[in-house]
Amino acid sequence: MKDIIAWFGFKRMPFDKNIKPKDVLDTDSFKESKARLDYIKRRGGILLLTGDPGVGKTLTLRRYVDSLNENLFKTCYTPLSTLSRTDLLSHINRLLGLPSRLSKSEVYGQIQQAIIESKEQQGKTIVLIIDEAHLLQTGPLEELRLLTNFKMDSYDPFILILSGQTDLNRIMDFAVMEPFNQRIAMRYHMPPLSCEETENYIKYHLSLAGAKEPILDPKAMNAVFELSFGIPRKIGTITEQSLTYAMFDNKHTVTADMVLKVKTIEK
Repeated sequence: MKDIIAWFGFKRMPFDKNIKPKDVLDTDSFKESKARLDYIKRRGGILLLTGDPGVGKTLTLRRYVDSLNENLFKTCYTPLSTLSRTDLLSHINRLLGLPSRLSKSEVYGQIQQAIIESKEQQGKTIVLIIDEAHLLQTGPLEELRLLTNFKMDSYDPFILILSGQTDLNRIMDFAVMEPFNQRIAMRYHMPPLSCEETENYIKYHLSLAGAKEPILDPKAMNAVFELSFGIPRKIGTITEQSLTYAMFDNKHTVTADMVLKVKTIEK
């Protein structure tokens, strides 16, 4: 059976999701997100990171976490965002490695105390990252807001990052969320890639995989952009499908027709 790695002379699949953070292409959106994450690293407080599915939010966070000094920061990450108010606090309590408590008030107090002690006694800022945050209901979001109230709301001893799809912005527009909105120190909505960035993204990943020469012709590049809307995850999927189609057609170059045929077959 044919294999596109061997057929095109790759070392690995070109759009492998296990890409190392250091190998991520610095698109404009990655640079912008990094600048905002660096700001919140210095300042502390809440950062809201949003974007359409597949735009690169989690990869951005992976690179951010990879850049943090483990002697100065302790990262807690969770994509589990469909919990109730009480369950969310208990989940954060477990993420911090704290013992179970019977009452909600005890859990709340224990989490806040652990955050302060980590900052003031151990010199480590806790970074709490909640992915898929668009699934959070207003109740759990309110608990998170209360959790950020330290020393009569005059202190930001930890970092809270909420990352989610575009719907998270809509949730934040609710009138009931105004107190939370006022606490958000930084926001960033990651846009899709432009046509030029899409072409650079494809070339970069093919080269990273071991390609020695261009594989997609210019019209094929444009076709991928049109079909993917510049969403990196879609770009990767469509390109790899196109490569497979070219391989079974015994070709080493992908044309626009191949890209369009792959999409037609997919439907």
